[in-house]
Amino acid sequence: MISRKFKYKYWYPISVAIELQLRKLRRWIDRFYLKVWPYIFGLWVMICLSWGVLQFKHDYDLTHNCANLDAPFSDFYTKWNTYGSPGQEPPK
Repeated sequence: MISRKFKYKYWYPISVAIELQLRKLRRWIDRFYLKVWPYIFGLWVMICLSWGVLQFKHDYDLTHNCANLDAPFSDFYTKWNTYGSPGQEPPK
């Protein structure tokens, strides 16, 4: 059998059926996406906003702890001289 006859007899009817089913599937996906895309977009926006709020809170907590950066340079640590007497008490 020549390939042209094979195509006309077997392949073209099968390929047309496949093409029609794929078009139906494409239309169904398009309709479904038109209904669902606002929810997908809203979910993505909520995830980004939540991440942003958590990052903002984390950064604020880091800047809030800046007051503790002065502690190593306070008198409690800089005036505590223990030369020659290891059991000396820290300053009050």
